[in-house]
Amino acid sequence: MVILGISSFVFDSSASLIVSGQMVAAAQEERFTREKNTGDFPENAIEYCLTSQGLTIDDVDHVAFYWRPYKGLLKRAVQIISTLPESFKFWGSHSGKWGSMRNCESILKEKFPGKYKFKFHNISHHVSHAASGFFVSQFRESNILVMDGAGEIASTSLCVGNENNIEIIKSIDFPHSLGYLYVSLTHYLGFKPDNDEYKVMALASMGKESQYYDFFKEIVILDNNGGYHFDLSYMNYHKGNRNPWVSNKFIERFGPLRTKDQPLTERQQDIAWALQKRLEDVALHLINYAHQVNPSKNLIITGGCGLNCIMNEVLTKNGPYENVWVNSVPHDAGTSMGAAFWVYNHILSMPRKFVFESALWGPEFNDQEIESELKKASLEYKKLDENDLILEVCQLLREKNIIGWFQGRTEFGPRALGCRSILADPTHLDMKDIINQKIKHREPFRPFAPAIIEELVGEFFEEKRKLPFMTFILKVKEEVAKQIPAVVHFDNTARVQTVSEKINPRFHKLIKEFGKLSSIPILLNTSFNDNGEPIVNSPNDAISSFKRTNLDYMAIGNYLVKKEN
Repeated sequence: MVILGISSFVFDSSASLIVSGQMVAAAQEERFTREKNTGDFPENAIEYCLTSQGLTIDDVDHVAFYWRPYKGLLKRAVQIISTLPESFKFWGSHSGKWGSMRNCESILKEKFPGKYKFKFHNISHHVSHAASGFFVSQFRESNILVMDGAGEIASTSLCVGNENNIEIIKSIDFPHSLGYLYVSLTHYLGFKPDNDEYKVMALASMGKESQYYDFFKEIVILDNNGGYHFDLSYMNYHKGNRNPWVSNKFIERFGPLRTKDQPLTERQQDIAWALQKRLEDVALHLINYAHQVNPSKNLIITGGCGLNCIMNEVLTKNGPYENVWVNSVPHDAGTSMGAAFWVYNHILSMPRKFVFESALWGPEFNDQEIESELKKASLEYKKLDENDLILEVCQLLREKNIIGWFQGRTEFGPRALGCRSILADPTHLDMKDIINQKIKHREPFRPFAPAIIEELVGEFFEEKRKLPFMTFILKVKEEVAKQIPAVVHFDNTARVQTVSEKINPRFHKLIKEFGKLSSIPILLNTSFNDNGEPIVNSPNDAISSFKRTNLDYMAIGNYLVKKEN
């Protein structure tokens, strides 16, 4: 049984492949085209998934697409008509996306000619999200929070998962969207909407409680039945007018918009704090209601808002659940996986047997392929066995070198987890500023993540938890925070990645050996890319990024590459 999952035409296009109930490959299209967050049809990702298993389109039994184009269409039409004339131009320009979604099967057949035996399935967006969390989790029953900008019409869904079934128990429709509220404030605060929301999350930790929090309570109102609604007079996004995304009424209340070139002030920090706090309030309200309806001990968070690791931690600490889980792809890229498993587990009623323990589902390259690219690039390199490579990299890191780390399969999701990473010694106070300025070319307040071997996490952080996907934060122990200043944020938290020897043995070994040298088994881990570009995928991508940035060395496969003077 071969099932191909597809997510496309909005953001973060991807493909996933299931063979006999096990996921065997998954990748985002951006990694191949080098266009960040691309919504283009994932032709390259599909090609990778099939060829990695020696398959063609003729071997596929089912294709699952993450959208039902006609669902909620009448409600969308009413919204467009009610906001004319502002909505006319914007929604007209987006009609092509709807047409592509309606014709996805034809587009697939055009891109991949064959004899075809597959059956094509349209799966609703929020069901795809929910399945991408629940059906690949270790839970056999769970509550599920799906929260994003919007699917066909829903922007928030509360679901109950039980074995091979997922039931939506509450749904809140666009335009009342926490995802779009966050995107709107991203634009208002001078960042790129639908791209830079993580910057707002980072900025929020620098703010404090102020009058803006009370303002957001007036914009986002909690309902007695576990839901919420917006005072839409503060917003423009639902009309299609997104320059700006917020209304004049919002600007009169909160102050003028910031442009990207203007310095950040305490006002912007406090607004970001208030936005983040209101998001957490509403999410907690939702999951508490779900627990009243179905008192499960388990909660899964998915949808684009599931990438908000601060919110995830607040729900873990303050919610009524014993276990809260978020995998590496809660955003739209994960829906190709969710749609595929919905077909396998729900539609076909096949038993669940796959658990998402690893994010490493993308392409990998052997030494021969890597060395060929190094020769073409005329780089200075040497080949080492694994032990010597790890020992030399550890020594170079202790000498304050910054190293590109390219090993194994590409991660599935927006965060580098030790296969397409930039690594540094976190014990240097100035390392965060050095990497932000010279390598990543990004804002100085942006934090970096600590990667630690999972068996020692409780010795350095205030809790002992397995957090392999950088989707939660932990408090750093006070005495440890002074030892690893480059990976501790302003509020003494860190977006921790715990590294398993079983899942990523080479990265685990590297951190362990670094700990022997430094007494700190923690590395600064950030994505191997420059600002504004996707994480590197191929050796050629890595070499290009290595040449453009101020990295000192690159460990790629079994090769150590030194930057030319």
